[in-house]
Amino acid sequence: MLRLASAITLLVVVVAFVDTPVRAGSLDSSVVQIRLPGEDATLVYLEAPGDFTLRLETENSSVESRRIFLGDGEVAVELRIDPVKGPLFQGEEIHSGHVFKKDATIKLRPGYKKASELRPGSVYVILPGVTFDAAKPKALTLEDLLQ
Repeated sequence: MLRLASAITLLVVVVAFVDTPVRAGSLDSSVVQIRLPGEDATLVYLEAPGDFTLRLETENSSVESRRIFLGDGEVAVELRIDPVKGPLFQGEEIHSGHVFKKDATIKLRPGYKKASELRPGSVYVILPGVTFDAAKPKALTLEDLLQ
């Protein structure tokens, strides 16, 4: 367990400058929760021999880890690295340089979690200003089927 905690400590790097504080806390004392400033966040995929890392950068701060859950405080959407495909968000490939815009709406696909369901050691990043839309699709009616 001590080894796991050390590995997690080494994987998570948070840099903040004086003008824009990054708030870090925890959901249940075992999930690292970080609130980035309300700015666009750019994904950077870092590859070194035998090591892959994701970094989310805003103008004044960054978070770095191999696996990050993004959300609004309620939902958690996985952003992770596949060794062959590279970065995956909601199971789909995205590229280094992808920007999570502060006023964007992200339509959630099946498979997202509630923030309270995250496992110990998870890194949870809240993106203020980004809306995570978990709206369920409209149920089909008989009229819809006949058209």
